[in-house]
Amino acid sequence: MVELASSFLSGHTAAAVTLTVAVLLSWPRAGAACAVPAVLVAIERVHSGAHYPSDVAAGAALGLTAAAVVRAAHRLMIRLQMTRG
Repeated sequence: MVELASSFLSGHTAAAVTLTVAVLLSWPRAGAACAVPAVLVAIERVHSGAHYPSDVAAGAALGLTAAAVVRAAHRLMIRLQMTRG
């Protein structure tokens, strides 16, 4: 019997990376401190067998993207408010 494996991106890693990037952009020192637990979360997800390394990498990429999109949207909203008076 062949066992089929499935994988899905790591939501834990995505959340940890999103938080880390969001904090890092506003408070670099605190963001650097947040990076340590984010890396530990990513390592633990692979070590525990919950995810493949590619799942964790995809979760980290999603977290980076989410933080970048929210940051860009926030800046755009500020610019629009400033042009409206």
